[in-house]
Amino acid sequence: MDSPRARVECGVTYWSSDVGPYVWHEFDAARATADIRRMSSAGFRMIRTLLPWDAFMPTPRGVEPARLRDLERFLAAAAAESVQVVPVMFVQSFGDCVMLPAYAIDVDRPRRGVRVLSGGVAQPGGPRDVYTEPRMLDAGFRWLEQMLTAFAGHSSIAAWDLGHDPASTVRPRRIAHLRDWVAALAALVHERGQRCTLTFGVDDAVTARGVRMGIVASDLDGVGMDLDLARVPVADDPLDAAATRFVAQLTQRLAGEQSALEAHVGVSSVVPGDSSGGLARYAGDAFSGLVAVGCAGVHAAQWANCGARVIDAPPVDRAGGLCHRGVVDTSGEATPFGAPWMSNARTEHERRPLSPWPAHLDIESYYANLPDSLRDLYAAWSREVDDRPAMLD
Repeated sequence: MDSPRARVECGVTYWSSDVGPYVWHEFDAARATADIRRMSSAGFRMIRTLLPWDAFMPTPRGVEPARLRDLERFLAAAAAESVQVVPVMFVQSFGDCVMLPAYAIDVDRPRRGVRVLSGGVAQPGGPRDVYTEPRMLDAGFRWLEQMLTAFAGHSSIAAWDLGHDPASTVRPRRIAHLRDWVAALAALVHERGQRCTLTFGVDDAVTARGVRMGIVASDLDGVGMDLDLARVPVADDPLDAAATRFVAQLTQRLAGEQSALEAHVGVSSVVPGDSSGGLARYAGDAFSGLVAVGCAGVHAAQWANCGARVIDAPPVDRAGGLCHRGVVDTSGEATPFGAPWMSNARTEHERRPLSPWPAHLDIESYYANLPDSLRDLYAAWSREVDDRPAMLD
């Protein structure tokens, strides 16, 4: 008798329409429970929740007890809806912002293009090196150990994510630094019998910065990719579903063909000139294309658009598109992107074989020759797909 085929996990990252990414700074159990119920009804069986460092670990001595109680309530609400949760820890990039406590900020070393927030307020200085500074390593390990002690084995925990696009705001100084940091943290997670992932930013695939996904992925149970087409040089159209699929297949190659890829897709619902259903077509085509190339998970980047309380606050004050990436608007109605996305999420999809592309790639040569190497690959990929239209079915 054949064993059942694995299914594609359909998930969403939780932003509240009331407080945006500040869910844990202003935690409201009733609001979270209602939102979890709505996400479940929309077809999402997995919820990523971003745990800001400044809210959960405001001092290096240990996790804030109130946040542990809040997360316990959140997990209980998820369990009641048979929804799995992925807590996202450590460095999470929101536009040009990262949320950190005071001890993780070097006031004498601002980083150009990066704002550090504590309690929602931009602080002077820049982020400390979380990957190598002993004080930051001690705080990070203590945070993870306490979280695992409290929640490892909880029925609602699907995996622990070690960050969301960390290199956009806290870039490792050496390629090996991120590798060693991930290896040490992943070992702690695996010792407790838990799954461990890390969500990369699309710049890790299309620019030459201090990240090589392949040497990190070997310590992880899966890798995520935030597929923000606005940051992809070959994507002239923000609603180009083919470019989304191309980056996913390239990521599979860069991360290693055995790595389970979870794609996170978000696009602003405010697209100039979109009066012909382009957002809806993009949502449907991107979802089906990512399933076709073997993604283990296909996730919406954001549950809700942001309301009036959030639009003038960082990080969305300088990245207005973050306000409008939700699958539902501030009234709870499906957005043009969200309606077809949720329709797909309510349907069970069989997981396909991985489709890394190209068949062979000299990774160091690829990074050394960017952006030309990316353009050459996209041109070759486009010709190959055009020659084999059956791949798009």
